[in-house]
Amino acid sequence: MDQGLAAIVVAGITAIGGVIVGFMQVFRKEQRAAVEENRQDHAVVQAQLGMIYRQVSRVDDKLEKHLEQHGEGKKDESKERGVG
Repeated sequence: MDQGLAAIVVAGITAIGGVIVGFMQVFRKEQRAAVEENRQDHAVVQAQLGMIYRQVSRVDDKLEKHLEQHGEGKKDESKERGVG
C-alpha cells in the first residue's frame, strides 16, 4: 500500500472514531440529565409518601380512640354533636 493511500485510510479511521466519540458524549450528557430528573422525581414522590403516612397515622389515632370509647362504653362525642 502506498503511503498516500495509507494516510487517507488512517485519516478516515480517525474521523470515524471522532464521530463515534462525539455521539458517546452526547448520549452521556442526556443520560446524566435523565438521572438528575429521575432523582428529582424520586424526591417528590418521597415527600408525597411522607405526607400520606402522616395523614394515615392521624386517622389511625382517631380510629383507635373511637374504638377505645366503644370498648369502655362511653358515648361517642360525634353523635352528640350530630355528626355521623
